[in-house]
Amino acid sequence: MIPNTRRPERGPRVAIVHDWLTAFGGAERVLVELCRLLPHAEVFTLFGRHAGLRQLLNQHRVQASYLAQLPGIDAMYRWLAPLMPKAIESFRFQGFDLVISSSWAFAHGIRTPQGIPHVAYIHSPMRWAWDMQEEYLGRAKLSGAARWIAEQGLTQLRQWDQQAAQREKTIIANSQFIEQRIKRCWQRDSTVIYPPVRVTEMHGPAKPHGAYISVSRLVKYKRVDLWVEAFRHLPDHQLMVVGTGPELSRLQQMAPPNVRFTGWVSDEQAIELIAGAKGFLQASKEDFGISAVEAQGYGVPVLAYGQGGAAETVRGLAHANPTGLLFDALEPRAVAQHILEFERYQFLPQDCKRNAARFSPQAFALAIAEQLSPFGIHLDVRSF
Repeated sequence: MIPNTRRPERGPRVAIVHDWLTAFGGAERVLVELCRLLPHAEVFTLFGRHAGLRQLLNQHRVQASYLAQLPGIDAMYRWLAPLMPKAIESFRFQGFDLVISSSWAFAHGIRTPQGIPHVAYIHSPMRWAWDMQEEYLGRAKLSGAARWIAEQGLTQLRQWDQQAAQREKTIIANSQFIEQRIKRCWQRDSTVIYPPVRVTEMHGPAKPHGAYISVSRLVKYKRVDLWVEAFRHLPDHQLMVVGTGPELSRLQQMAPPNVRFTGWVSDEQAIELIAGAKGFLQASKEDFGISAVEAQGYGVPVLAYGQGGAAETVRGLAHANPTGLLFDALEPRAVAQHILEFERYQFLPQDCKRNAARFSPQAFALAIAEQLSPFGIHLDVRSF
């Protein structure tokens, strides 16, 4: 099924608002799919000059806020969060027929003129202000007066976030887990539409390499250290850690000989490594978790922490056609035992692939089309 949108010259005018364009992650994949569905949409963002994203969005007019004029904004934006509410509210949408926001931070807080509908696709209410304040402040290594000032700033951001969430809009959550977080943080109801996961076709069969694999940015909350320590108790098993980040040096120093670090690899290399793995490992509580779905798309079962998005994307052992094993104990010895338990089951690649198909771009397109139809935006999603 391929989405095809034809817009006549005088057809609906649509704006898509995204927080910022500094990296290509899960939220940006959603943005790209929205732009494919709405090829005439205009894109608004706070700032960002990510070359790859700009190339993907080259047929769209991209308008940045005044923050984009600040020198070095792409590198220092984490310290400028207090300026972002005013910046996102500065966009004007007169003349548009619909505004869609793609938000994990500020984009949902736009102000739209009366009568112009706003559909907000929420990846999460801002995590660092609601659920990860202590980790955020710890990573910043603040203390004393600086920490107090930062805490006050986060309190103000939560207040703005909650108030902005009450503005008239249709809210879409990217998972049931985020639906619950929206209800808890904002006291708003939402509809769940899972993100689109595009599984790249491989050239030829996968080449098994016999190792388990972890693919993520190496930051503390990803809990890659849990896998490194677990494999210390499994000297006859191999672990491959793909990715880079501030935790890389610490993880390398603590790793036993059966743990290998690849550092950064290309998308093509990552696909080959995932497709050849015995299992895909995820220990963090993800809002959705695109990588775990991608792994299943290549027929690879998943061993994951059973909280957050994994509980929705991985079919555990209780399912008739399981695609992985979910666990709750974040302790290395317990995790090592789960790995041995994982190996006692014969997960079928075809079950993994069928499960991943539930999160396809086609499924996303159909669900978004249904949401936009009441606003006069009709997407022609054809199958062939």
